[in-house]
Amino acid sequence: MARALFNLHKLSLCLGILTVFASPGVMADVPDEMKVLIEQKRAPEAYALGMKHPEMMGEPMFDYFFGVAAVDSGRVSLGVLSLERALLANPKNDLVRLELARAYFALGEYQRSREEFEEVKKTFPPPGVLSTINVYLDAINAKENEFKIRYGIYAELGMGNNSNVNTAAAINNIILPVFGPVALSSSAQPQRSAFVYESIGANAIIPIDTGVSGFVGASTTAQKYSQVSGYNLNVSNGTAGIKVADGPNLYKIAAIASVAQLDAVPVPNTYGGGGEWIRQLTETDSVMLGAGSTRLAYPSQYNAYNANLNIGTAGYRKMFPTTMWKPVVDVNANFAHQNDTSNRPDLGRKIAGATLQLSLLPKDQWAVSIGTGYTQSKYDANDLLYQAPRTDNLISGNLAVQYKLTKELSTRLEFTYYNNLSNLNLYSYDQWTGAIKLRYDWNSN
Repeated sequence: MARALFNLHKLSLCLGILTVFASPGVMADVPDEMKVLIEQKRAPEAYALGMKHPEMMGEPMFDYFFGVAAVDSGRVSLGVLSLERALLANPKNDLVRLELARAYFALGEYQRSREEFEEVKKTFPPPGVLSTINVYLDAINAKENEFKIRYGIYAELGMGNNSNVNTAAAINNIILPVFGPVALSSSAQPQRSAFVYESIGANAIIPIDTGVSGFVGASTTAQKYSQVSGYNLNVSNGTAGIKVADGPNLYKIAAIASVAQLDAVPVPNTYGGGGEWIRQLTETDSVMLGAGSTRLAYPSQYNAYNANLNIGTAGYRKMFPTTMWKPVVDVNANFAHQNDTSNRPDLGRKIAGATLQLSLLPKDQWAVSIGTGYTQSKYDANDLLYQAPRTDNLISGNLAVQYKLTKELSTRLEFTYYNNLSNLNLYSYDQWTGAIKLRYDWNSN
């Protein structure tokens, strides 16, 4: 924006403004002096000079330079009046109109500023002027959106295949310390199935004050399997919070809740909250710190699994906007403790891990995301079956390719992979999932 403002001054002062206003009766020496002072970025001195000559107010050339000096000296209202007089005398002068549009912007009169900029665009100005106008118009849109409620909805349908719906162990036989060799039944073996997927949701951002806004969101998702029973999943989520933008810092505080239903396997309802701090280091680099706590509440017959999950996370983002495909790299580290609240320390665990994600934009309508992750879980007490400490090492990978069919409609191909390597072989498994989805997004802005 600062560069655009400088370019606007340069255009206004160097493209013959004096000849446009020149007339035999004008005392040109005072406007000339003001012009030189403005070019030297000495607007307060130009303004002071103009204040010594009130008798010249009403002369178009004087009004123009006095208006520019007043705006740049912080006397925006006075500058607007002076520039309005200059434009009234020369209504076809685009250079005066540009400065008046800038003055309206500085005054916070965004609609009037937009109207003046759009009026200049109708005259097909040079590329440099057009670029400057577009910078201001983008800034006007951003300013107007600061105090406008924005909302959106989405709907998504898909189908896919899961290689291990029940996340079963990959082995047929295990050896337990007390029971000895145990053969797993066929129902305990990995079960493959196709599935259909559907999801719908809505969100809103509600401005509260400058840089402060509230946000809410809700969604419901269902995944239904056609070849196995007992694993159809339904989850409803809700989120509400506040975010505060303070220069390069963004702060978020949110409360979350979800209600889950799975036919045969215990899935917890969750509720909790947390906070996040994002610091923009440069135009391309940012860091993030976050912390939160979530309550995991299982159905009554599975109360032994009830737990509190306390999480801490740190992240770094690097963007390469001038590089081919505009890559964005995200690196995150996560630390958590799942503390069982039903006197079952063998179900509690300490969790540590990291993820690496790469996002690419090969074409205007294409987006690609590929990532990998590693998580280690160390359980708080010996496993009841094995009577031995348990440690799991989960390796994950993901790939998504999205294509925009229209502004609102897109299709996405997804692949995920999980390989859990446990020192207790009953808990080791691997799982592949592939899906194709169609998504509709609509936003008020």
